Amino acid sequence: MFSWSYVIEYFPKIIDKFPITLQLVFIPFVVSFALGFGIALLRLKNIRAIDWLLKLYVSYVRCTPVITQMFIVYFGLPVLLQKFGIDAYDWRPEGFVYIAYSINISAFLSETIRASILAVPAGQMEAGFSVGMSSFQTMRGIIVPQALKISLPMLGNMFIGLFQATALAYMVNVVDMIGKARNLATMGGHLLEGYICCAMVFAVISLALEVLFRFINRKLAFGHRYGIQRKAGA
Repeated sequence: MFSWSYVIEYFPKIIDKFPITLQLVFIPFVVSFALGFGIALLRLKNIRAIDWLLKLYVSYVRCTPVITQMFIVYFGLPVLLQKFGIDAYDWRPEGFVYIAYSINISAFLSETIRASILAVPAGQMEAGFSVGMSSFQTMRGIIVPQALKISLPMLGNMFIGLFQATALAYMVNVVDMIGKARNLATMGGHLLEGYICCAMVFAVISLALEVLFRFINRKLAFGHRYGIQRKAGA
């Protein structure tokens, strides 16, 4: 039978695993951002063979569920590494989740970053060349900052989506908040109470992140709106 007393009892035990959930978000997001940025730049080079391979990678990752990718990494990577004399069977399960989520998010981020770079007017690159900047300097100092500003709403949505996707990590024996709730249910026989605690944490943090990203986006868009208003007033 459901009992609020168990919700109160379980909550501090579950929230104690929140740092693990944060690690499952931040580490893959940082890694996937670097991977996605590299993939986007390589695809913009229009090298046919590389572009075809990267397009295949992105399509495969985007067309398969993240839980399938996580199982393939968790069960398949140790088998593959063993052929090279590396024993991955003793690795912590979090490591496999980092790899799986990094692969998954990098594909989506690469498309977002690539589209954002293409959305920057071509005249910006020409303006950089006209003042003596190299292609790398123009990309770093002019194109990329504008592209990141354009992509921020999507980056925020992906970050929140990744935070919620960490709820699947317990399926490969990661004891995060969901994993702790499952363990408490196994020991105490009260399943619903623990998941209600997790739902409250996920809801509050997701809403807070949504407000934060919306605030940052408004701040970054202030100058753009001000310029549009001045043109309209003229």
